[in-house]
Amino acid sequence: MNPQKRVKKYLIFVLIGMVVMTTVPAGATSVGGPKTQGQGKIAVAPEWSYIFGRDLDFMKAARPAGHEIDRPENFRIDKGYNLTGKVSYGLFDFMDIYVKLGIARYDLKGDVLVGDNKRVEEKLSARHAFLYGGGFKLAYELKKGWIIGCDAQYLTSDHVLDFSATNTISGAVTTAKYYDCRIQEWHAAPYIAKKIAGFTPYIGGRYSDLRMDQKNPSDPRRWSNLVFGAEYNMGVFTGIDWNLGNSFKLNVEGRFVDETAISVGAEYRF
Repeated sequence: MNPQKRVKKYLIFVLIGMVVMTTVPAGATSVGGPKTQGQGKIAVAPEWSYIFGRDLDFMKAARPAGHEIDRPENFRIDKGYNLTGKVSYGLFDFMDIYVKLGIARYDLKGDVLVGDNKRVEEKLSARHAFLYGGGFKLAYELKKGWIIGCDAQYLTSDHVLDFSATNTISGAVTTAKYYDCRIQEWHAAPYIAKKIAGFTPYIGGRYSDLRMDQKNPSDPRRWSNLVFGAEYNMGVFTGIDWNLGNSFKLNVEGRFVDETAISVGAEYRF
């Protein structure tokens, strides 16, 4: 490649990375580009992901005295966003392994029912925290530019959780903190893609899950050891790579059903 063109593409990559990193930065497991990078190749990629919503299912908790019949309902991630840096290595031509490091934040809400009556509206904010994880991607190129592949990934982050509860009858507001809140996500996502000129669109389905564990409340009268999981595990996704030469590409991806989310990223291969 012409050295000037290589420098130009590298500067574009750095600029996009700086723009992404100055965006308000918490978690969604993206599939990313459909192609592997080649044996022995290393690639770096900044990525920004935004969750518009994900429904959660209450699993269990240690209830304080007097709350034995209370029932959490309608809990969901109201919004979430993360900023990650991904470093991947081509173990084989058909397989990449990678790590992701970054920051994550979530806002959640839900209700507490006593019998069939809503008594409390809750809002929770998982503060910015270190996000880490990794995974691998398999991809095989078939005839006429078709690609089949699968991405498997795990991410986790540990937060301080701010809690606010509003009584629907009296209007009284109670606040507390949970000093231990771990949020974990993982998925397995097969897909099919097609090279079309400088673009590679792809589509697939995925099995995903999420687990949120809340512990150590600042107020001993609050619930403890709460566990929530994802209400929906099956989802679909679609995206596109814009390939700008052999070393640089842009990626946009949307995910639906299990969660509603979007990711925007760039990648430079050395």
